[in-house]
Amino acid sequence: MPISKYFFILIISILFFAIPAYSQKTDKILLDNNDWITGEIKKMDYGKLSLKTSAAGTIQIKWERIYQIKSDKYFEIGLGRGILYYGSLDVTENEHKYKVLVITEEEEIELDMNRIVEITPIKNKFWGKIDGNVDLGYSYTKGSDVIQWNSSFRMDYRPENSITTISANSIFTEQPERAATTKQDINLSYKYIYKNNLAASGFTGMQQNSELGIQLRASLGAGISKNWFRSNMQRFITTVGAIVNREQSADDSEFNTNYEGLIRMEYRVFRYRDPEIDVTTSFDFYPSFSVKDRYRTDLDLKVKFEVFNNFYIGFTFYHNLDTNPPDSTASKSDWGINSSIGYSF
Repeated sequence: MPISKYFFILIISILFFAIPAYSQKTDKILLDNNDWITGEIKKMDYGKLSLKTSAAGTIQIKWERIYQIKSDKYFEIGLGRGILYYGSLDVTENEHKYKVLVITEEEEIELDMNRIVEITPIKNKFWGKIDGNVDLGYSYTKGSDVIQWNSSFRMDYRPENSITTISANSIFTEQPERAATTKQDINLSYKYIYKNNLAASGFTGMQQNSELGIQLRASLGAGISKNWFRSNMQRFITTVGAIVNREQSADDSEFNTNYEGLIRMEYRVFRYRDPEIDVTTSFDFYPSFSVKDRYRTDLDLKVKFEVFNNFYIGFTFYHNLDTNPPDSTASKSDWGINSSIGYSF
């Protein structure tokens, strides 16, 4: 059993879940039935506001059901066209419904609430700037005696104007009369957010895929991202950049240096009516500058269904293609479908 491959994910997750979070729950939300709710705003995105209350824990409120909002804490408020404001939230002078007063250091801006697509608390404490998710899955087929373990982990650190993300994925498959196969990667990225939905990013990572003959691939790159549209239901982001990587094949102890381009497309759509569905897909295209006629592609599609608050079941499809893998005896493509249970924190 490949416990060691998942142990680091479980330990990190337990540490995060065990961290106590003590904050004043003084934010006020006025619902469309004229009831006020007091709590702590955790975030607002994809048309839902997460509010942590003393009596009911963390609840999800549809953004369209909120008349007014009031908080003296410090937030990043994002509009659909990429405009960002930083400040606190208050009711307008005439207490208009579906409007909010954003109070920055320089000015006060009255906004229609339907223009707001994201509200992110900018907290002083390190742990208050972190969220993420962890997934674990297992499958066994008696007829073929195939066992598969899969896990993934993602953590976002969100100070003002930037996002740092660390993510890890692991798939381990055992089957009779064949060597076990593994697919693992860990990635670290930093994104600095500009106005007009533009961002500059740097990223590094390590990969291993026995099906494609990759013993180890270490990469370093940079790029420019554009968020073409974002609303309370969907996002579409493209990234263009360049990567340098060092590859070691399964049949060779030497490392080879490769230079590649990067074209990435990411699309996410969210439905917050019951049952809640979250669909995320990404496609990466890596044309090689070092090896003639070589290119790589990575396709990932993940669908999540929320079961109850912050817990969900997920299904993932992945496909990896390398037209000229470093191991000439290896397959040129690898694909799979996995299921898992997960938790968002």
